[in-house]
Formats: sequence, structure tokens, C-alpha cells
Amino acid sequence: MPLATFSSSLDAQGFHFTLSTIVNVSSRDDHCTFHLLLELDPHVYADQYELAQRPEYTSLVWGDADLERPVSAVHPDGSVLLVTTHKHVTLRAQATNFTVDVPLHARYGRPTETSGAAFHPITLKHPIGFFACIDDSKWVCRPIVVPELLKPYASYPGWPPLPLFLVKDSSPNEQLQLVIPVGVREDLAWVDVGTAITMTVMFFYLLFASIRTARRLAGNKSHAKTE
Repeated sequence: MPLATFSSSLDAQGFHFTLSTIVNVSSRDDHCTFHLLLELDPHVYADQYELAQRPEYTSLVWGDADLERPVSAVHPDGSVLLVTTHKHVTLRAQATNFTVDVPLHARYGRPTETSGAAFHPITLKHPIGFFACIDDSKWVCRPIVVPELLKPYASYPGWPPLPLFLVKDSSPNEQLQLVIPVGVREDLAWVDVGTAITMTVMFFYLLFASIRTARRLAGNKSHAKTE
């Protein structure tokens, strides 16, 4: 199997951020594909439509992937994201490294009771990196065991075939943390009032614009008939 390590860091900017993982492969002697498994907090989700635009990997999401729901409306277990890179480790005795950038998004959090705590910190779990190696005859006569860390996910539909080999996380103590703004509960009444006023003003504006347009069209027809 390949000898490799990986390290992940978080570039957090409000509700939209990127988890970057650098994979360092020092020895390559099998036909293997690198996978990155992320167990996402319910405050965080992966946009499947956005991930589909990434040519360097494919992805699968298990769990609640609804983009519009606030955190109060999703399952407390969150979701699981599997990223499969298109970089196959096939060449021998050559070291290499590559980066996997995964865009993620934060959901709207639960309102807080005090304005002094209008931010919510989120610490993401470190991803699990592993190789799935196929067509390797030297593993045919050996028992194939799922690594302990991957056993809870091995029954998921679309899970990669065995054998699987874990990749060491070289920065397990680095915190993957972001902070998102949240609403203040005492401001909700003002938000409701502001929303109601805005909707009322927009209704009368659209009504006025519709009447004005109808009168202009009627005037044009009358003018055309007299000519």
C-alpha cells in the first residue's frame, strides 16, 4: 500500500468556507485512489450541486443534505461526506503531493438570548483519509478487514470496495474551527415587523406598477385604432 500522510486546515469566512487537505505520498506501489471522509456537524452542510462542478473529485453525501433548512430543522447527527479523488496512485518509487479543497457552508444557527453572544463557534471533526486499492493480486489470499475507524460507514450505499488502508493525519491536534453569526431572540419581533412592512410596501408598489402598465397598454391600443 502507499506510504502517505495528510493534513487539513480550514479557511473560514462567515457562512462559506473551504476545508483544504494536503496529501503527501512518499511511496507508491499499488493502484489506489485516495478518499476523504468528513463527518459534518449539523451546523455545516456540503452543497452537492457545487461539489458536482469540481473536476478533480466525485462525492457522496449521506444524511440530511437539504440546503435550505436552518440547524433547528435538521437531524442532530448531521451528515457524512465522502470525497473520491481522481488521482490514482500507480507509479512506483516516486513521491508526490496534491491538495483536495472541499467547499462547505454553515446553516443559520439558533438565535441566542443575549446580544453579547451573537456568535456560535463550531469545531469540525478531523476528516479520515484512506486509500482504496483495487486489482492487487497480492491481497487475494489474505483476509480483508475493514479498518476500525471506517466500520460505521462501510454499509453505506456507494462505499468504495475493499481493501482499504488508513492514511495518517499529520496534524490531529490542529483545531478546525469557525464562528458563525446568529440572531438575537429579542430582535425577532423587530424582524417580523420589518418583514411585514417591506412586504406591504412591495405589494402596493407592484399593484401601482401593474395599474400604470395596464393603462399605458390600453392607451396604446386606443391610439392605434384612431390611426
